[in-house]
Amino acid sequence: MAGKFIRKTKRHLNLYFVLVIVVGVFFFAGPKYGKIIKNSPFWYFGRINFALLGNQSVSIFSLEGNEARLLEFSPQEKIDLPRGFGEYELRKIYQLGELEKRGGQLSLETFQNSLNFPVVGYFYQDDLKFGNYTLLSDFKKIIGRSIRKKIKTNLNLTDLLILYFRTKRISPLLFKKFEYRSEMDDFFKDEQIRREALAVEILNGTQHQGLAQKAAELWENLGGRIIRVADHSEQLSQSLLIARGESNKSYSYEIMKHFFKPDCRDLNGEENRADMTLILGDDYWKNMTEKW
Repeated sequence: MAGKFIRKTKRHLNLYFVLVIVVGVFFFAGPKYGKIIKNSPFWYFGRINFALLGNQSVSIFSLEGNEARLLEFSPQEKIDLPRGFGEYELRKIYQLGELEKRGGQLSLETFQNSLNFPVVGYFYQDDLKFGNYTLLSDFKKIIGRSIRKKIKTNLNLTDLLILYFRTKRISPLLFKKFEYRSEMDDFFKDEQIRREALAVEILNGTQHQGLAQKAAELWENLGGRIIRVADHSEQLSQSLLIARGESNKSYSYEIMKHFFKPDCRDLNGEENRADMTLILGDDYWKNMTEKW
């Protein structure tokens, strides 16, 4: 019993030691490291969604402010994967992607491109059943183990530290669990995007039908307001985001840049009901269909 307590205390001390050292480096090293922190999506995202992946458990953990949510999937749930892989069970996607050393990338692209879920990160361990993590405090253990490189993740140390501090703000009373396909209409909605309520139009600048509608569903899942979905008059090789007025200074503008990776252009003086126009190019289509 005493040995277990000592090991647990040692783990906590090691984690806090890392936190203190890194925060100290950021504090004394100046603007360069401050920029690194601010470039992390976990710094400026209001709502953060990341996947918890294991051989027998798949879920999405979402947090915003002092509130958190867990969306649970059946591991045997079958999904049409991007990049021409066909239909697979969710629990097998990571290992399938690992055949090309891209398990995390394929998992994230499946959530974003196949399910239209705005997921920005993942945690994976082969034999760990994330379904056992029923208490909010256990999610902090996932982050701690990832910092010690015991769990695979696409997050760097800066992301993990920011996420760790953000989870400490969450109230256990505001932690809710959901099941996939039931009561999840508002699961991914970001309150700041909702408050800004910018008018967005999404245009398909490719020859591939349905592309703009899929992107619109992703944006609506985030809480965005879509006023128009249509085809563009010209075909583009690279997606383009056009911002009007002060929309280029908005939170919604930054989030849209993160998920769609477009070129950006400011346009003022044009008569248009949309605050922002996203024109999807062939690059967006290739990210969903191009085989490795």
